[in-house]
Amino acid sequence: MIELKLEVNFLHIRFIYNPKSGRERSQEKVSNIIKYLFEDGHEVSMRFTKQAYDATEFAIEAEKDKVDRLVVVGGDGTVNEVVCGLQKSDSKIPVMIMPGGTTNDFAVYMGLQKDDWDTYKTIVSGRIESVDCGKVAGKYFMNVGACGILTDVAHNTPVGLKSAFGRAAYVMKALTELTPENLKPIKMNIESEEVSGEYISYMALVANSKSVGGFQKMAPLASVNDGLLDVLVVREMPLSDLVTVFMKIKAGEHVKHPNVMYFKTKKISFSSPEEEVELDVDGEFFGTLPATFEVVHQAINLLV
Repeated sequence: MIELKLEVNFLHIRFIYNPKSGRERSQEKVSNIIKYLFEDGHEVSMRFTKQAYDATEFAIEAEKDKVDRLVVVGGDGTVNEVVCGLQKSDSKIPVMIMPGGTTNDFAVYMGLQKDDWDTYKTIVSGRIESVDCGKVAGKYFMNVGACGILTDVAHNTPVGLKSAFGRAAYVMKALTELTPENLKPIKMNIESEEVSGEYISYMALVANSKSVGGFQKMAPLASVNDGLLDVLVVREMPLSDLVTVFMKIKAGEHVKHPNVMYFKTKKISFSSPEEEVELDVDGEFFGTLPATFEVVHQAINLLV
């Protein structure tokens, strides 16, 4: 059997690996890809995350070390940290994402769930696409910032449930939160060029890609390279209507409901004058409102 090898320059490829993300398959996949890389003469180095913000520091270090490629193995939170490091160091190192978390919203949206050989080919000779990211209070994000009901699902879903059911765990957790006791509308001030005013709402999110919380059409018109963020605001409505809206998310039809506001913007601010409202960024708790979101156009060089 003839073994096919790619004709490429030798590269220094660094893996940033969150060992807590994913299952045994991730470990096997990484081992196989490193084997391919070594066989073709590439230099490989590894960094394993142990605590919060390790991935950010590793991304900053990669720019200092002038590595040729970064491979991020982990979930949305790990990707988020790497993006923060790349932005802080003004780095344009091409990045490959190997999804290893529960939902991997951004990687799924970008079509990065590939087999071992295709992943290898993408790392060494894939097409580079410049994609946007969002920014809020000095933190960068690839996927979403959100507040209100359901937005804490990602960081409040038990680890055991995520391990057993994968992305379905988030849907299960979300359904348990759609109860009259949890429906506490928020008086929210919104300021943007497109929409401004005070609204009584259940939820607001600012998305960079279509896929949020395992729902692949949460922001159905979103694009990662249009220089805009997609804003979804679910205004106060009866519980029966809210359940209907929730059930239409899979098809992307929820944005047509009269009490759902959906629009694009470059910059938007949220505040709540009467209560403390928690903010979630890429599946992690990130303080409380007020918050101002803005897009960073063509921020990251992504290998696709």
